[in-house]
Amino acid sequence: MQIFCYFCIMLRNYSYIILLLTVILSVNCSKSGNSSPTVSSVNGSDTATRIANQILQTDSFVSTAQSKSGLIDVYIDYPMGGPEKAVSSIREFIKSTLFEENVSSVSDDPSSIVEEYCRQRSTALHNTLEQMGLTKVSRNEVPEEGTEIKLLFANEKYATYEVYRYSYLTNGAHGEYSDYGVTFRLRDGRRLGNIIRKVDEELYSHIIQGMKRYFKVSSDRELASICTVDLSLMPMPTFPAYLTKEGVCLHYSIYDICPFEYGDPKVTIPYEVCLPYLTEEARDLVK
Repeated sequence: MQIFCYFCIMLRNYSYIILLLTVILSVNCSKSGNSSPTVSSVNGSDTATRIANQILQTDSFVSTAQSKSGLIDVYIDYPMGGPEKAVSSIREFIKSTLFEENVSSVSDDPSSIVEEYCRQRSTALHNTLEQMGLTKVSRNEVPEEGTEIKLLFANEKYATYEVYRYSYLTNGAHGEYSDYGVTFRLRDGRRLGNIIRKVDEELYSHIIQGMKRYFKVSSDRELASICTVDLSLMPMPTFPAYLTKEGVCLHYSIYDICPFEYGDPKVTIPYEVCLPYLTEEARDLVK
């Protein structure tokens, strides 16, 4: 009987010890954890939450305005979550791309952003047509313009956006457009500039081969008949190269190296080829 009582006392003491340890662990976990929603993962919820906070999360917003003056449309992949500095940086980039002035007064609400863009551009288009003396245009020649800012690729280190802008005014020979990419480092929101630090004969040969693939030609002579620049002095694109899933993309603007009819050539160089030519900050993101 004495042995049984001693056993019960010890068991009760162990219960208190276990309860005490549970409380201590719970308090420590609540202090070290964060309020972000967890994501189910085979690696555990803590790892899943950390990864979710590193990767950019976006939602798509679109708006269209149709009036007598013309058609305005806009599409944006707007950051809704992810690294705080990157989210803030990309939001500012989107707003500064859409609006020419008073960017600081523009709301962070994406629905309001696309609606305000359409409103401002509709007014600007109307004023432009008045200055041109084109208050009335036929249905077949209605002016159009718009902007698309799309998330091209993102991982836990960087995110690349593609910006496409176009404009067509009546009585013009053809419309105008621009298409380029921008890469952001997610840990601090830094927008990468020129990521190619040097160009030598080896990299140059890859650019030339990429041009041949784009234009679907096989010889230097055929390529030279298309390009308006000296192939021995191939310039870099107007806009800096950017990072993609497949490699570094050199996206030439219209008129950079060829007539308008050939568009805006793209050359993507695999990372295993161009890694030695990248800046240190770009190599850190892709190696």
